Amino acid sequence: MRETFSNPHEMQELIRERGFMPFFAGEIPSFSIEEFCPDELWFTEDKEGPWEWKSEAIIEGDMAYGKFFRGKAGFISMEWFPDFVNYRRSISQLTPQEAEMLEVIKQHQSLLSKEIKRLCGYIKPRKPRIANPIVRMTENEARKMVRQPKSDRESYETAITRLQMATRIVTADFEYSVNKQGLRYGWSIARYCTPEDFFGTERLQVPRSPTESYNRIIEHLHQILPHTPARALHRLI
Repeated sequence: MRETFSNPHEMQELIRERGFMPFFAGEIPSFSIEEFCPDELWFTEDKEGPWEWKSEAIIEGDMAYGKFFRGKAGFISMEWFPDFVNYRRSISQLTPQEAEMLEVIKQHQSLLSKEIKRLCGYIKPRKPRIANPIVRMTENEARKMVRQPKSDRESYETAITRLQMATRIVTADFEYSVNKQGLRYGWSIARYCTPEDFFGTERLQVPRSPTESYNRIIEHLHQILPHTPARALHRLI
């Protein structure tokens, strides 16, 4: 097992060696991209690192990326992702809101995060600005005096994270805004799709029961992380 990696190909090699890895360090030592990354490549301004290499790993590395590990992001190679799908889908139950969001993504095959928010009603259309400043001030004061009812609607982040944890969707790519000079700027925006659309339905099939998939994953973790308590491994999966 390599100590560190220095380029995107070595990072992908590490993920395939381990089978799956969280992106950020967690409760299990030596089991994250962050811990194998040299300090000079971890979120630095002058050099690209794992954060910039995510898209290449997703598109060329034959691996799934998403918030798969206790709501945190990470990679799963295609040697193991079908077993995660088999097990996770057997234990997850989607809320009506999550099911609606999943159907919207399926209908469009892939969507940017901001597009999902708009289509699922998380972004409200802007009201036209009132020209008269006195009327505008009066309306603002009235709005402050009215107590808004607390919404019981699931937040966007909760819904999109639960869909990833359930292996119902994966991150297909990260896209950036581009200025007039053709240079990208700002934070990248995630594009989501279903694993079926990204990898194909046939590649997600396994000749095992969900319990057998779970046991296969756990046994693999015991082999590569022999000193990690079983409870921590279960929480990760």
